[in-house]
Amino acid sequence: MKLLMDTQFWLWWFAQPERLSEEAIACLADETHEVWFSVASVWEIGIKVAIGKLPLPEPVDSYIASRMGQLRARSLEISATHALRAAALPLHHQDPFDRMLIAQSQSQDMTIVSADAMFGQYRDVFILWAAHS
Repeated sequence: MKLLMDTQFWLWWFAQPERLSEEAIACLADETHEVWFSVASVWEIGIKVAIGKLPLPEPVDSYIASRMGQLRARSLEISATHALRAAALPLHHQDPFDRMLIAQSQSQDMTIVSADAMFGQYRDVFILWAAHS
């Protein structure tokens, strides 16, 4: 299975793992699954750090690089296909970063790991719910 972590899940994994579902933890720990982290999430984290909304224990570039290594996460680049698909999505979700993740998961046949209930409004999206119910 190809797992695409959303930004919130990524941050919870390292700062608040008690918020995560056991199923999500088990799936990420399973080395047979591919773990992916989108450049859209890197961009979102960078913006939040820059405007003071997200304090991190170290500079953002080393924080992301070291954590991607810990999770064996691969970087998912943003393509024109992803951008066009995001633009064509219904407007259930106003967050452009989350819309990109939805488009990427659809285009790449990935399962999104998220606690965002808004993701469930989209068709053709496989979701692994990340939070306790």
